[in-house]
Amino acid sequence: MLAILISVSCPTKTFAVDYGFYNANDILYYDPTCIVSGGTSGALIGDDNAEKILRFLVGKDLTLIQAAGIIGNFYEESGLDPTNVEKTPDTTDPDYRPEDMNGFGIAQWTWPSRQQAMYAYHQETGRSMVDLSFQLDWFWKEFTEGYAGGVVTLKEKTTISDAAVDFHHSYEGSNDTASMIQERVDSGTTIYEQFKPTIQDGSSSTSSSSGNTGAKTCNDSSTNGASQFINGFAFYDQNDPRWKDTAYGNSTIGAAGCGPSAMAMIITALTGQQITPVETATYGAENGTTADGGAGGSNWSLQTILGDHWGLKSTEISADVNVVNDVLKSGGLVITSGSGASPFTQNGHFIVIRAVTDSGKWLIGDSYKAENNTKEWDPTFIKDIVEKGNVYIWSVTK
Repeated sequence: MLAILISVSCPTKTFAVDYGFYNANDILYYDPTCIVSGGTSGALIGDDNAEKILRFLVGKDLTLIQAAGIIGNFYEESGLDPTNVEKTPDTTDPDYRPEDMNGFGIAQWTWPSRQQAMYAYHQETGRSMVDLSFQLDWFWKEFTEGYAGGVVTLKEKTTISDAAVDFHHSYEGSNDTASMIQERVDSGTTIYEQFKPTIQDGSSSTSSSSGNTGAKTCNDSSTNGASQFINGFAFYDQNDPRWKDTAYGNSTIGAAGCGPSAMAMIITALTGQQITPVETATYGAENGTTADGGAGGSNWSLQTILGDHWGLKSTEISADVNVVNDVLKSGGLVITSGSGASPFTQNGHFIVIRAVTDSGKWLIGDSYKAENNTKEWDPTFIKDIVEKGNVYIWSVTK
């Protein structure tokens, strides 16, 4: 009962949304027919590489069918393993330099000029060569800049067979026989059937013909959609003009809705449904998640009530860094709160811990300050604030 009564009040709107920040970092606002490209956070959502790759691709304005055409090729090339090397043992070396004419990575980059460009991108960004998110970002950069015609033709395809064949001819360019190409189609179809119940299309009706990025620039924020979108993870700004004035108990989402905004990020990521703070705040307020009559933010029934409603499991865990990392590495997400320095606020603030990087840093989802979503955070810094406030930390899983 004590846990239910303790609340976290979200900040009032003292932070103005900096729309220029998003544009400067290749982050675009979007609606369901327009998904952002770019983003190099290193955070991917999914229980395995197949799900992570598909969610990355549908976040690039591709339909799930078109994404399946790509992943069928990747599967036949590497088994979706970013450490795969064609003619020599696989590698876990983060600074691995591909060998001429020896395929490497999920797409089995083989031709020397393409390998050299990939390695230069690794040196430029400082990211691991064998990291899946790095390879996906490099693939998308290469595909949309060096093979842009393939992007255009792929987006015209409406069957997995046509998408897989088109992608093979425009990007992979192997010497496969017709029967081997059919294996690419079959693999894409199998993966598509596995994930079509949970992953929605990135584009519901139209596709982009934008030159380099393959994504449309969206200025209309009137429909449902994330405030910020990076590598398949949807972030919700509680002060987004679409819902900041929506009631949450006796307050509003903008003033007190960090809790339902955090849970909207988690539910969207784990279920594949696009659930906004409007939906989580409305259901939460009707079912007892608001504190002190709604004026003080959310109480700690939030993650259980909202998680149960959308088919997720919530479990109270220790703030221990290794415990949190185990949740993240197993495909779960973590919600917690704290009072004090950013990413928290003096009045108390809910955040999502969404990923752990190769170097052990945490990536978060913050509904109050968008720039926090692209930073890497020292886990001990966040843990100490949580423990000092004697508040709670919960895993949310499928």
